[in-house]
Amino acid sequence: MNDKLFFGNNETTLQEFKDKLSKRFDVEFLGQAHCYFLARIHQDADFNVILDQARYCKAIVNRLLEKVGAKKKPRFHSTILPADFVPSAEDCSKDEESAKTLQEEYGIDFASCVGALLYLSYTRPDITYAVVKFAKYTRRPGVVHMEALLHLLRYLRDNMYLGLKFYSDITMSPITRLLSSNGNSLDNPLCTFTDSSWNDDIDTGRSSGCFMIFYMGGVVEHSSNMPDPVALSSAEAEYNEACLACMATAHLKQFLEDLESPCADDKKSKKPIQIFIDNRSAVDMGASFKDTQRTRHMMRRFHYVREGVESNQHVLIWIPTNAQLADIGTKILGRALLDSFKELIFVKVPE
Repeated sequence: MNDKLFFGNNETTLQEFKDKLSKRFDVEFLGQAHCYFLARIHQDADFNVILDQARYCKAIVNRLLEKVGAKKKPRFHSTILPADFVPSAEDCSKDEESAKTLQEEYGIDFASCVGALLYLSYTRPDITYAVVKFAKYTRRPGVVHMEALLHLLRYLRDNMYLGLKFYSDITMSPITRLLSSNGNSLDNPLCTFTDSSWNDDIDTGRSSGCFMIFYMGGVVEHSSNMPDPVALSSAEAEYNEACLACMATAHLKQFLEDLESPCADDKKSKKPIQIFIDNRSAVDMGASFKDTQRTRHMMRRFHYVREGVESNQHVLIWIPTNAQLADIGTKILGRALLDSFKELIFVKVPE
C-alpha cells in the first residue's frame, strides 16, 4: 500500500481517525511528514510550512548535466533561458533519426529530461515556461533546443536550493507586502496572478499565458499555456488567460470551502477571490457588461468571467507589470526582474 498523508487541527479528532483506521487496516503511523513524493516538508516553530524538491533537482543536474559529458560552462547562470532563445519548430531536426543522433552527441535524452523537469516544476514555477516550451519539441529537438536545455540545467545547478513557503500568519508573507506596496490589500488567503504575452509564438501566432495561485503566501497551483483561440489583441490575450485563471481558482476555492466552511451561510459571507491582472482593458472587460463588435467572439469567456464578478466569486484588480508575478511564466525574463520575482515566490532551503 502507498504512503498516505493526513492532517487536521484537532488532536482529539486526529486520534479518533487513527484509532478507526488501525481497526480496519494494518497501518504504521510515522509521525509528522518530512518527505513525500520526492518533496521535502519542513514545519518551523511558528507553524510555517516549506516545501521543496531541492534534492530531486540535484539528482537531475548530476544525472543529466554533470555526468553526461555536456560542454562545461562553470560561469554562474542567473537566467532560465538564453536571452536570444526563441522557441520555434523551425529549429527542429529534419527527422527523428537526426534528432536521435544529436541527442547521442550531447549525451542527453531530450524527452526524458523534459519529463523529469515537468515533475520538478511542481515546486519550481520559475522553470515552467521553459519546460512547457521544450515539451513541444520532444520528437525532433534541434541544436538550438539542446543548447537552451543545457542553459536551463545550468540555471538549476546554480539556483538549486529554493522552496515554497506557506505562512501561518499571511501578513508576514512577501505577497502581502508586494500588494501593500502597490496600494492593494489581501482580502483572502487565496489569490491569483494572471498574465499573457500576446502573439509571441512564431509558429502559431498564439499567446503564452500564465496564472499563479497563492494560498497563505505560497504557490499552490500554476500553469504556463497557450489558450485558444488566437487572440486579436493584447487585451484579448490577457482576458483569455484570466478566464483560465478564474476557472482554476474557482476549483480551489470550492475545495477550501469544503475544508473550512461546513455551513453554507459561511460560504456566502466570504469575500471574492482577487485576480490580479496588469492589463487595464482586460480588467474593464470583466467589469463591464456591454458588448461590442470587437469582443463578441469572446462571449463564452465573457459569460464565465463576468458572471463570476457579478456573483461575487472573484474580482479583477489591476496591478503594475513590475508586480505581476505571473509574468515569469509568459516570457524569458531578464536577471533583475527574475531575481526580484524569485525573492517573492521562493525561500532559500538547506542542502
